[in-house]
Amino acid sequence: MKSPLHNCKRLCVILPSWIGDTVMATPALRALRKHLPNTHITLLGRAGLRTILSGLPFFDECVEHRMRGWLGPLSNLKPIRAINADAMLLFPNSMRSAVIAFASGARTRIGWNRQNRGWFLSHPATPPFMTTPHSSVDNYCDLTELALGAPILDRSVQLHCSVEELATGFRLLDGLPMPRVILNPGANRLDKRWPAANFAALAIALRDTCGAGVAVTGSAHERDIVDAIVSASNGAAISLIERDVTLAGLKGAIAQADLLISNDTGPRHIAAGLNTPCVALFGPTDHRYTTLHEPPSANNSATAREWLLVADPFLPKEVIANHVEKISRVDRISVGDVTHAAKQLLNAKLR
Repeated sequence: MKSPLHNCKRLCVILPSWIGDTVMATPALRALRKHLPNTHITLLGRAGLRTILSGLPFFDECVEHRMRGWLGPLSNLKPIRAINADAMLLFPNSMRSAVIAFASGARTRIGWNRQNRGWFLSHPATPPFMTTPHSSVDNYCDLTELALGAPILDRSVQLHCSVEELATGFRLLDGLPMPRVILNPGANRLDKRWPAANFAALAIALRDTCGAGVAVTGSAHERDIVDAIVSASNGAAISLIERDVTLAGLKGAIAQADLLISNDTGPRHIAAGLNTPCVALFGPTDHRYTTLHEPPSANNSATAREWLLVADPFLPKEVIANHVEKISRVDRISVGDVTHAAKQLLNAKLR
């Protein structure tokens, strides 16, 4: 049986909303380009995602559009219809994305049949039944496999840094001693944030035991927590906000850092896409929803690039961290455990 994308000339992929999810979609995008080398591939997503994916050879253009709210994307359909797509592939599971695909005029519309949105899809796919969390990487790849009619074996995430981004990142980290460590204390939810006092104590420990140069990053609305960490670090850390960090510059800085220590949020995935070692902290969000894969050619004995620390490492497999918030508080992760993981990754990189 022919795949839904057989003879597709113009494909539009609706991207997830969050930076981390978009990075987790890169294995699927890579597979689409591999199997559809002559298809014009357009990505449709909210502002900022073009910066994250810039330089990757998996698509021809990225159209940024207001994707939030029911009326946001539907208030101006002209740019969406101008894509003139034969087919739409929907990575988000929202009803909104299905309505956008239907309104685009594309005859082929492929997505998981969730939220009773099958009416808007030409090819509603039945999601697999899962008793434990399923990684978003696999969610996007499994849907893309159905669309292509071909398996996706390489499910490793991938990003690219331009010369300009690297130069900006170099400026952001200028003057920091080696090894250079970036702390990312923000998150879209307060309960995902490891305490600022812990980050400050961590910065001091890394300076005193490793001689590390520590930089703290965050968005403009996270300035308070970044300032609090820098102020409490006794000179062990600097603020990248004070150095006018941008998303493009953060990519360049992470690419050149020796280590990132981050809550469960976008920069963790940027580090993975750029092969920068990372200690990732998980509280009441189950890490299995964002499992990242090594390339098929990776040597199992190779040095680990990511060290996951969860609030309750003894949580039974059948229990999802999201459902037990009291025992999955992120502040249960100790400064000592994070320091140990950081030193292990730094030592492995310096070998």
